[in-house]
Amino acid sequence: MRERRQELARLYRVALDRPRGQQVLAFAVSAWALVWILGQFAAHPDSPSALDVLSDVAARLGVATGGWDERLAQAWQSGGAGLAVLGGLLWAATTERGQAPALLGWIAVMLGAERLGYQPAVLLAVATMVCFVLVLWLAALVSGRFPERRAVLLPRDVVRAGVTAATLAAVVPLFAPAFALDRVVRPYLVKGPRRTSSAPFVPEQPGPRRAAPDAEPDRR
Repeated sequence: MRERRQELARLYRVALDRPRGQQVLAFAVSAWALVWILGQFAAHPDSPSALDVLSDVAARLGVATGGWDERLAQAWQSGGAGLAVLGGLLWAATTERGQAPALLGWIAVMLGAERLGYQPAVLLAVATMVCFVLVLWLAALVSGRFPERRAVLLPRDVVRAGVTAATLAAVVPLFAPAFALDRVVRPYLVKGPRRTSSAPFVPEQPGPRRAAPDAEPDRR
């Protein structure tokens, strides 16, 4: 259990450590997805869609949308299921060094939800990701019986990569508040002194000096 918590903490730090340009995109997508998700649990029956969230933000900022949200929604009306499946595949393609697919996957899922709705789009994306990892895991079991010198799939590595991808994709909506909290708390964090050795220091005891083997005796 302790190792799992340490691994989750490490992936949390990995999710925050991005190039500066990708941090800006991750913050925007995270805030968009978080507001969209929280809007699904609102008291009123008409939950806002992802494009409704963007149009509401633009209205609050005094930016005229010009009906672009409606035209965009109509353009994606026929691609709901396909966008959700694409989002799941992009989530599965997320790695520690390549976290951009997780962001694009959330955008695809949110656009696909314009046709399918929140819950069907998210469930379809998650099911696509799980099925993709499961297919690779089964292929790894089969390929393990026929060892080759070229790169092959290993069941344990497939599971580890799938868990990493799922964790990094799930962290995307939480990136914005976590990043803001990290920036606020970081100046107050101080690292303690680093211990070089766990063994206590024992001073050297003085002892009788021995003459060098090549030293000549004093004949005086």
